[in-house]
Amino acid sequence: MVRFLTLLLLSHTTDLFGQAGKEGDRIELLNADRGEYDDRIAPGAQRLKGNVRFRHRDAMMRCDSAYLYQDQRVHAFGHVAIDQGDTLHVQADRALYNGHDRTARLEGNVLLRNSDMELSTPTLDHDLRNGRAVYAAGGRIVSRTNNDVLTSDQGTYLTHSRRFIFSRNVRLTHPERTITGDTMHYVTSTGIAEFHGPTVISRKKVTIHTPRGQYDTRQERARFTQRSVINDEGRTLEGDSMHYDRKSGRGLAWGNVVVTDTTSDMIVRGDHGRYDENSESAVITGHAELELWMGKDTLFLHGDTLFTTSEGKGKRVQAHRRVRFFRNDMQGACDTLIFSEADSLIRMFDHPVLWSDADQITGDHIRIALRDGKADRLYVEKNAFLVSEVDSIHYDQITGTDMTGQFDGEGLRSFLVEGNARTVYFAQEEKEGKKGIVGVNRADCSRIRVDLKDGKANTVTFLDRPDAILYPLEKAPPEELRMQGADWRGAERPLSRADIF
Repeated sequence: MVRFLTLLLLSHTTDLFGQAGKEGDRIELLNADRGEYDDRIAPGAQRLKGNVRFRHRDAMMRCDSAYLYQDQRVHAFGHVAIDQGDTLHVQADRALYNGHDRTARLEGNVLLRNSDMELSTPTLDHDLRNGRAVYAAGGRIVSRTNNDVLTSDQGTYLTHSRRFIFSRNVRLTHPERTITGDTMHYVTSTGIAEFHGPTVISRKKVTIHTPRGQYDTRQERARFTQRSVINDEGRTLEGDSMHYDRKSGRGLAWGNVVVTDTTSDMIVRGDHGRYDENSESAVITGHAELELWMGKDTLFLHGDTLFTTSEGKGKRVQAHRRVRFFRNDMQGACDTLIFSEADSLIRMFDHPVLWSDADQITGDHIRIALRDGKADRLYVEKNAFLVSEVDSIHYDQITGTDMTGQFDGEGLRSFLVEGNARTVYFAQEEKEGKKGIVGVNRADCSRIRVDLKDGKANTVTFLDRPDAILYPLEKAPPEELRMQGADWRGAERPLSRADIF
């Protein structure tokens, strides 16, 4: 008889409380083991106890006990659970549900769960009508699909699109990576994280800094739309926009690209760049420039395309097409240049030309050996030619098959020419404070040694029997004044860092 009266009371009061809204808006009581009124505890409310169940629109609520108010509010206690559709489940210790605007305030051990993630937080404001759940006291999300764990101080979950919006002390962790930032969006169905503020992505030896972009945690691909930096054990790649594929280890960058390698004392700049972390190689194009720190001086080099790769004992740099470089004591131009850190050699190919002080050196192939970051020795192979400007129309000239030179702290100081060596040397005298040309010395010899001072030939030593003649300038045959191949290329010489472009 008691059970019958209780059910009768519940049936009557359910209809009574449902009058507060239209059909479909009211909260429907499906079950309760016991119901009563107690105005001392909850005026105007029906008190329900034991296996309490409600239905409202597409949501089902369960709890141990509840107060059901005439204005379509439910105050639920103990093992509260709200299920919306077949996928979204929310549970808490207690909840206050408003049937008019379909919102719930959940408190105490709150857990929100769908098919691919689980959110835990102390409190949650859940808007069932608009598909929006908000926490402001810290939350922890576990992604079952991606094995990601994400924490933040504040967050919003958009249930329809399965998108989280996190802010303040955001941290996404995975066995292979960690992402920290200030503001992040995360779509649980796709595993894509979007960054809207300073963000750091860390994975083993690689660290990425970006203010805006996205990272696909499943495919491990990133796209950054504002200036970002990838650090990889002493090497960095940065650009105004970037793509990065973790699986292939490749990065692409556009706009003010900078590749820095502190282990090899070099920086490469350009408009576009590609980087492969597996081979530790990079390709830079568009206003490409290499900055190579050599002792106390720096070499600045430009080419249409710059390649950097790692060798066993250091970096290898290749520059192709319209190559020019500038250093205070040495400048050069060619079509292909290779620098190898392993053997400390600069190799120049395809119409190479080198300037040191007042001397211009050309040949089929030029090699510069470095020591302690400074030019030490020079090797010119085949068609070696040295030209020094005396005045606007006269040039000292030395040519031979090969040439070997020696540098010191002031530049090129001596060299040896071998194989069909020939010279044209203009003798000068100073009269009344003015230096003028008085004659021209024309000599042939198999080997010639030249010592320089202030960038000009100071002494010329013929090591084998020379065939030489000294002409007064006015009587020198024109064909003796300029040897074939004596092409003065001073217009190509970069006189500053800017000139390499």
